[in-house]
Amino acid sequence: MAFWRRREASSSVEARLRRRVEDYVDRHSVKAALAGAALADTSQALDAMLLQRRRGAALPVGVLADVIVVHRLRATELASAEDTHAYVALAVWMHAANGGDVAPQLRPEVDNAIARGAETDEPTATLRALQGHASAVRAHWLKTQDPALADTVVAVFVRLLDHTPTEEPAYAMRLLDLAGVTASRSRFMPSVADSDLDDAIGAAERALRHPRIASPAIRRAHQLLGPLLVTRLERDGARSDFTRAVESFNALVDLASDEQEREQCQRDLISLKQLYAQWGQ
Repeated sequence: MAFWRRREASSSVEARLRRRVEDYVDRHSVKAALAGAALADTSQALDAMLLQRRRGAALPVGVLADVIVVHRLRATELASAEDTHAYVALAVWMHAANGGDVAPQLRPEVDNAIARGAETDEPTATLRALQGHASAVRAHWLKTQDPALADTVVAVFVRLLDHTPTEEPAYAMRLLDLAGVTASRSRFMPSVADSDLDDAIGAAERALRHPRIASPAIRRAHQLLGPLLVTRLERDGARSDFTRAVESFNALVDLASDEQEREQCQRDLISLKQLYAQWGQ
C-alpha cells in the first residue's frame, strides 16, 4: 500500500484503525484488517470525517487512506466485489474533495472510474462512497452475522438514507435497504428482534408511500413486507397485520416476473389464509 503514510491518530477510533493498517504494513498480517470490527472502525471514522466536512474543515485524507486500505485489502484477500467497489468509490471521493488530488497509486483506478461515468462533484461522490461502504458492510454481515457489525450494519444504511435527497426515487430504495438489514438483524439478535421487526416494517411501508417509488422498488417492498407481516402476525395475532400481509402477497401475484413466481406467490397466499383460519379456530 504505497499510497499509505504513517501518521499520528487523533481519536481512539482512528488509533484502532491505524493499528489495523500498521499490522499489515509492519508485520504483513491482514487478520486485523479483515475482521468485522475493522469495518465498524471504518464506519465510525467515516462519521467523523463527514462531521468535519460539515463544519467546513478539509477532508482528513490520511484517515480516508486508512479506510481505503482496509477495503482494498478485503477486496484482494477475500475477492470481495463489494469492497472493490467501496475502495474505488472512496478514492473518487478523495479526488472530489481534495481538489482533484489523489494518491498516485490510486490514480489509474480513479481515472478509470471517472471514464466509466463516476461523478466528481463532492456531494454525489460522497454519496457513492457511502453507498459502496454500506454495501461492503452488508455483504460481510450477510456472510458472517458477526456480532461486531450488529449495530454498524444498520447504522451505515441510516447514514446513507440521511445523505439521499428525500425527493429522489432512490430514497425509496434506500428505505428498503434499511428495512432489509434491520429485518436481517432481527433474525440473529434476539435482544432487538421485536423493535427491529417493527422498524423494518415501518421502513418498507414508508418506501411504498414515497411519491416517486419505481416499479422494481414496489415489488421489493412487498417481498419484504409480506413475510415480515406474517412474522409479526405470529407474534401479536393482530388482524391488521393479516390484512396487510394479504395485500402484499396479492400485489406480488400481480407483479410476478413469470408464471412460476406467480404460482409460488399464490401458494404463499393460500397458506397464509389457511394458517389464519386455523388460529381463528
